[in-house]
Order: sequence, then structure tokens, then C-alpha cells
Amino acid sequence: MCPQDTAEKSLYDLPVRVNTFQMDNAGTNPFGEIRSLISIFLVLKKERPDVVFSFNPKTNLYGLLSCKFLGIRCVPNVSGVGNASQLAGWKALAYRTALKFAFRSANHVLFQNESDLSEYRSVGLLSDGRYSRLPGSGVDLDRFRPSPRRTGEPFVFLMACRLISQKGVVEFLEAAERVKEEFGNTEFWLAGVSDSSERAIPEQLLREFSDRGIIRFLGNVADMAGVIGEADCIVLPSWYPEGVPRILLEGAAAGKPLITTNRPGCQDVVKDGLNGYFVNAESVVSLVEVMVKILDTKPKALAAMGVESRRLAEEVFDERIVIERYLALSLGD
Repeated sequence: MCPQDTAEKSLYDLPVRVNTFQMDNAGTNPFGEIRSLISIFLVLKKERPDVVFSFNPKTNLYGLLSCKFLGIRCVPNVSGVGNASQLAGWKALAYRTALKFAFRSANHVLFQNESDLSEYRSVGLLSDGRYSRLPGSGVDLDRFRPSPRRTGEPFVFLMACRLISQKGVVEFLEAAERVKEEFGNTEFWLAGVSDSSERAIPEQLLREFSDRGIIRFLGNVADMAGVIGEADCIVLPSWYPEGVPRILLEGAAAGKPLITTNRPGCQDVVKDGLNGYFVNAESVVSLVEVMVKILDTKPKALAAMGVESRRLAEEVFDERIVIERYLALSLGD
């Protein structure tokens, strides 16, 4: 199941039955949200699965509520709190009340970082013993592998994310402009898709920085492994409530130095000074300083950082760990 007009086209070639439902990822209109809940409920009522694995804040909530009334086992995966953390007033109260009612009915709750787990536990959203940690969503260690740096080519900083301000996109653009003034032999690549929320990055801003040669805008990338393989450093200056960002996992598996913020989820993938560096959230100055530090690092030391990234991916974030956990939960373990 996925929201209509999102990922269904990429699923049709798989040996699965695909259902879509109505969902505005950033919407807060009560009537629209009720429509989303009913849409999910009707699909589950028709399909009657043995177990539902849900992801993302809204689908976790509406999936749990639907499964509770239909008597279906449900295992939500908490990968950050998303835009729900921005709610205020009666909408925030309604959301928290529904969340508490829904999560207490979960058969098991999976968390991608310790911060979210602690928060849910502290406000009484979890039933004793029916929750556990996962290493994010895991990463395919065979698909994302280290590759030698291209000698003589410009140094490439890559950022890939949903194009919203909370991900630190504007900070990346402004830092790129400042660093290119000092280091001409650098490139800054930005990959991602536009967003419908109020915090979406204006397309005009992206065109402006692209037309001026500050960034290379890649848009939606199908072959992420190929693009990461050509990059030299992965950047995600996010101040968004993340789970464990996939781009950091993929960058680590590909043996790249990482730059991110010391925020829940992001901090799980970076050992500061070993395989990357933390920057201050919403700080262009901090991001510029760390980018310059990376550019001033000798190739042998950068390679060692990449080795440390790959080691962390192999030991902690192998997606086989996640798959085995899901298989066990599907059998009721």
C-alpha cells in the first residue's frame, strides 16, 4: 500500500498486489485527514492481511487505528515524528490523544533511533516489552560499495533529500556558494524531489543556483548507488525530526566521509572526527568550516574516514538485520 500518485508505478513490475490510498503528506485539514483514515481503512478491510507493517507518522497512526477496529496485527516503524512535531493548539492535542490510543494497541513498535524510543516511552505510548530498536531501515551492502576516488576530478559534495527547508537545503546552497569562492575545483550536487508543504524549497531558488554554476541539480535520481559512487563526501545538514536518514546509510556503505548535524537519527551514523563531522543546525558558517576542513584533509586521511564509514555500515546497518527482524515479527515472534 502506498499513497496515490507516489510510488505505485515503481511497484507494478514486482510480484505483489498494489493498493493505493488518499494521503496528503503535509496536510493538516481535519476533513482531509479523516478521508485518509477512511481510505486506508477500506483497503485493509478489503485485503484483510494477517499483519500490517506501517511506516511514517501518518500511516503509522491511521494504520494502527484501522487495524485496531479490524482486528489485524499491526507493527509500526517510527522513523522520526515528521511534520507532526510542528502542530500546535487543538490539532496537537487531538494528534497526541489519537497517538496514545493507537500505539497502545500495537503488537510491536519498531524504532530507528533511541531518542524517539525514549520520547514515546516517557509519555506512555508503549506497552511493556512490545517495542525494540532497528538500525534504521538498513542498507544494501552489495549495492552500495566503496569505489576509488577519481583522480584529477573536482571534489564532489553530494546532498540528497526531500527538498524542504528543514533538511538544510538552503544552508547547503549558501555554503556551496561560499566554498566555491575559495576552492574552485569543487562541485556541489543536489538530488531530490519537490515537496508540497509550506517549507518546500522554491524551484526558482534551485534554478538560480544551478544557472549560476553553484550547484548541479540532479532532481529525482533512480541510480542512487551510481551517483553516490561518483561523490566524495555526503552532506545532510538536517534539522528535521529524522529516523535514520537513508542517504547517510548509503553514503556510509559506499565508504564516504559524512557531514551532518548532531540530531537524533543523524548522529547514529557519524562518529565525529572518525568517519565524518557534525555541524551546527541551521548554520551556514558551521557547514562552511567543516567543508573546508574536509577539503584540507589529506587523501590518505579521507580514505581512512571512508573505511570507518564502511565498517560502521557492515557492523551496524546491514539491511539483513532489518529483514530478519521483520520476518520474525511476521511470524509473531
